[in-house]
Amino acid sequence: MILYSDKAILQGLKKKQERYIRYLYKEFSPMINNFVIHNSGTYEDAEDVFQDALVLLYKRICTGNVCLNCSLKTYFYAICRNIWMKRLSRKQKILYQDHMEVHEDPTGYSTGEYEFREDNLEMVRLFHRHFLLIPEDCQKVLMLFLEKVPLKTIAGVMGFKSVGYAKARKYMCKNMLRKRILKDPSCKIFLNDD
Repeated sequence: MILYSDKAILQGLKKKQERYIRYLYKEFSPMINNFVIHNSGTYEDAEDVFQDALVLLYKRICTGNVCLNCSLKTYFYAICRNIWMKRLSRKQKILYQDHMEVHEDPTGYSTGEYEFREDNLEMVRLFHRHFLLIPEDCQKVLMLFLEKVPLKTIAGVMGFKSVGYAKARKYMCKNMLRKRILKDPSCKIFLNDD
């Protein structure tokens, strides 16, 4: 197998050369998988972290914000570690909030046909748990969409070049969230086969 220097990899990534991306996956992903899985994550979590770190590395390369004081492998590992630790921190906050007791009048919640019952609260928790695990840009796009912000405005806020791309990005983010929720074993109790 060919070994590339850190400088060659950075230059290759900047030019979007596929062989360098494949090289990073082959050389770095086992280390990242091992780290995430041994720190309360899954293989899917590790893949998400790796991809997010790769995007972040690419953005830093393009803006000239990469200053290597160590090997690229160590630098990339640090990026992945930071991403995963932030996600774990958010997970812990969600878990803590899920167990808080709230004493309120149970008859006071009704928004038209939708009533807040215990099973609905579980559905909301499931949604929030997975929403906070998707990339932050996806969270922002979906929040803007849920607030009924026009796609043209979303494109401007997010720095997208066109309304078409904003629409495609919204669709991709929504699909990512939907797939995460459907993979969750606790989702099965909300799905009726009737």
